[in-house]
Amino acid sequence: MRRLLLILYTSLFVSSLLHAQLYELGVKQVIEALAVDSLDKAEGLIRETIKLDPMRKSNAVLYQYLGGILQHRGENEKALEAYSKGIDLSPATIGLYLNRASLYLGQMSDERALEDYNKVLDAEPDNEEALFYRAFIYSGSRRYKEARADYTHLLRLNPMHEDGRLGLAVLNSKDGRPREAQEQLDALISLYPTHVKHYLARCGYYEGRKEYEKAQRDINMAIELEPDNPDCYLTRASLYLAMKKRKLAQQDCRTAISLGASPEQVAPILGALQ
Repeated sequence: MRRLLLILYTSLFVSSLLHAQLYELGVKQVIEALAVDSLDKAEGLIRETIKLDPMRKSNAVLYQYLGGILQHRGENEKALEAYSKGIDLSPATIGLYLNRASLYLGQMSDERALEDYNKVLDAEPDNEEALFYRAFIYSGSRRYKEARADYTHLLRLNPMHEDGRLGLAVLNSKDGRPREAQEQLDALISLYPTHVKHYLARCGYYEGRKEYEKAQRDINMAIELEPDNPDCYLTRASLYLAMKKRKLAQQDCRTAISLGASPEQVAPILGALQ
């Protein structure tokens, strides 16, 4: 009897060891496939490896890879499902929340994104990515006090966080602090004279103050730097609309579409032109 038990135990041990080795080999092959951008192969290997031990916590990382592949293909609902399965297995895996929040944000599901960023910051109060995007969401929903707190925290951690500085400048413009906004935008353009996004932001600031000549100088500089950037033409179309130059606004909308702007981006300006 003892001998039978020993044989059974040994058999189970060997089987378990072989199973673990197969799993580790699968993970290694996934990483190798990802390293050479063989995404279809990586996806198949990920699914096969997860099947070997579906409840294994380390599958959370595989689900993160899988979600990234699906998101890259534009299969966003499937990507969300992958990230969520990973979170169910390992709720402490911060990267899954960040990836899912980013995808929610791209789908305009700001409240869901906010929930995920809150979870990240509950676990890691100094996470720069979560601080920046939570501040962005707060600013967009006019929760200016909370946005300011997050931007301030972020810039205390990283004073040269470029997007954080830009976000705070835009927030100050919205929140009735024009002098601070102007100083911050000027400083960003001085530090990053070839970065178009700062000219676009300052153009919008000048447009809001009806300083159209200054706004036009900034948008012209942006277009000179990046003539194939559809955002430049959408920004100039908005400026032309404010200046009542409707034909020029329509022309820039058409240019933006030809350069890849989505109908959703162009719709507000075209609607105002009707």
